[in-house]
Amino acid sequence: MSIAKKLPVTRRHASAMLGTFFLTLAAGGAQAQDWKPDRPVTLIVPSAPGGGHDNNARILASVMEKYAGQVITIINQPAGAGVVAYNDMMKAKPDGLTIGQVSVSIVSDQFRINGVIYNKDTYAYLGQISADQNVLVVKADGPYGKMDVRQFLAAAKENPDAIAFGVSGNWTNHDYTRFQIEEASGAKFLRVPIKGGSQIVLSMLSGDVHAGALYPSEIKAQVSAGALKMLAHNGSAPLESWPDVPSFTSFGLAVNLEIWRALVMPQDTPEEILAGWRNILAQTMADPDIKAGYAKAGIGYAYRDAADTAKLVADAEVAYKDISAKAGVTKE
Repeated sequence: MSIAKKLPVTRRHASAMLGTFFLTLAAGGAQAQDWKPDRPVTLIVPSAPGGGHDNNARILASVMEKYAGQVITIINQPAGAGVVAYNDMMKAKPDGLTIGQVSVSIVSDQFRINGVIYNKDTYAYLGQISADQNVLVVKADGPYGKMDVRQFLAAAKENPDAIAFGVSGNWTNHDYTRFQIEEASGAKFLRVPIKGGSQIVLSMLSGDVHAGALYPSEIKAQVSAGALKMLAHNGSAPLESWPDVPSFTSFGLAVNLEIWRALVMPQDTPEEILAGWRNILAQTMADPDIKAGYAKAGIGYAYRDAADTAKLVADAEVAYKDISAKAGVTKE
């Protein structure tokens, strides 16, 4: 009976073994990034057709299909002010065939709606896809159409609740911006809940409400037609389509909540699938067609990878918890 002789591991052997190990890791990472869906994909959007969320999703999907190799179907689910959509995203089968488009509601809903169980830790992030400002607008030929933002806010301060301000549902981005405007300026609006940004626009045009704080993509057509007038926005940089519109901060008013959108998948989605979709999204966001499509629609371009998006969402949860407490938001 012979006993195999143990050979010493030389430095050369060790280096070769390590090289093989790292090459294997690299190959595994590349294979994970190469994952692509083998069937049509569903993109759940927590809003009705025609609003900022929906516009963003349709432009994104049209470009992302090139890199995913599959048709991406938009499913609009506005029920419960987006709560149903966020629950559907959370409970979706983790097979890479269902994506969710989310915004700040995934962290703010827990402070305003009873029974909400999702928060910043509920989903696996693919990346940030856009950043939008809310723009204060009025009807151009309405009672406030001749005013600038200072005159408008003075009127709202002198005549509390006389200016009807349309907001989407119960404490969404429109509402938080309205509250910040009131806090910073002393204005007091009559809050009028309406289902979705596109419906707020229609209500302003019909004279049912006087003002709103909407996404650029929701108002671009009516602004271009001269039907709506922009007074100010809550961003830190000039609006890409309308660089002459002032920001609230340029007047010393702290109206500056960052509005963002991101893509997510169920938390238990396998890493191989997540890596594949993150690679698809990175390619999509680097495509010139995305920037061109966003610019045409009035959507703010912004991209962060999964890790940076998770930090963005975590910071937002802290900010919205604070403003919800200040606003006295109660759960419904």
